[in-house]
Amino acid sequence: MRKTVLDKIKGLLLDQRREMVDEVKAHEGLKAGESNREFRDPEERAAGLGDVLVDDQIAGHDVNLLEKIDYALERIEQGTYERCASCGEVIPKERLLAKPSASLCVTCQAAKEP
Repeated sequence: MRKTVLDKIKGLLLDQRREMVDEVKAHEGLKAGESNREFRDPEERAAGLGDVLVDDQIAGHDVNLLEKIDYALERIEQGTYERCASCGEVIPKERLLAKPSASLCVTCQAAKEP
């Protein structure tokens, strides 16, 4: 892959990383605010707990994506970014531009999904 394309992808990853760090911090702030909230009745409590569970799932997704981004940045530094982490085949440039955090080729990704 040409250095200009790799630099573009690295820039995309770094931008996405900054966004995810902000998202994770925002979810932590929401969670801290929820713990101080008092509920007046069981319906409010149920709704509040539902919100907390949804926020936890979103935060977990954000942390997972952050880990994938860090792994992609690490692979760029190591010179292995273009290679599938499973089979070692070259990942098409179009896939990496569309999903910069991808570490698997389409075939290996499809095999991984249920």
